[in-house]
Amino acid sequence: MWLNGQLPIQLNTKWQLHNEAGYRTLGNSASALQYLYRTGIRYNINKNWNTTAGVAFFFTRTTYTKQDDEFAKEFRFWEEVNYKAQLTKKLQYQTRIRIEQRYFAATSSKQAYHAFRYRIKPQLQQSITGKWSLLIADEYMQQYAHGNWSFDQNRLIVNALYQVNKLTQFQAGYMWLRWPAHSSQNILMLSFQKTISLHDKQQ
Repeated sequence: MWLNGQLPIQLNTKWQLHNEAGYRTLGNSASALQYLYRTGIRYNINKNWNTTAGVAFFFTRTTYTKQDDEFAKEFRFWEEVNYKAQLTKKLQYQTRIRIEQRYFAATSSKQAYHAFRYRIKPQLQQSITGKWSLLIADEYMQQYAHGNWSFDQNRLIVNALYQVNKLTQFQAGYMWLRWPAHSSQNILMLSFQKTISLHDKQQ
């Protein structure tokens, strides 16, 4: 289970402060596999394009054993570009390209190292009613670490979106995550987003 909360702060029509926190569970239990916090500043170039840069902090359990309470620390710089277009009145297309500079602290079993990763995520969002939408996305990741480029992971996502109002949204859905060496995970996702607008009185 991946639980995610976002609290973006809309500073004006061009600038937004991105805030995101996540909790990912260890298998079917409620125990934590990973905690994360990501923040950044987003600039809306126009109605189709925006770009963001920021930092992120990840804490990931070093094994899949509940009794192991060691968490690996990771710090990231991240930058992304988003493009979106309204294909029809109810169908929207979006592509996100993100690059990450990842710095892993040493653990009891691994030395400190750094990596570079790029991610590309095309998606379609179909409006069903005034409140409900269906989102389908696929995200591919490739990483450079220890002197080599390699496949990192691929995420196939199907989500239902419920728009409470123009500033509040819920998402729930399923992700099939493919790892290297032909292993995979089935993940349930729940997400809540509340935008705080500093320039719009209708909150």
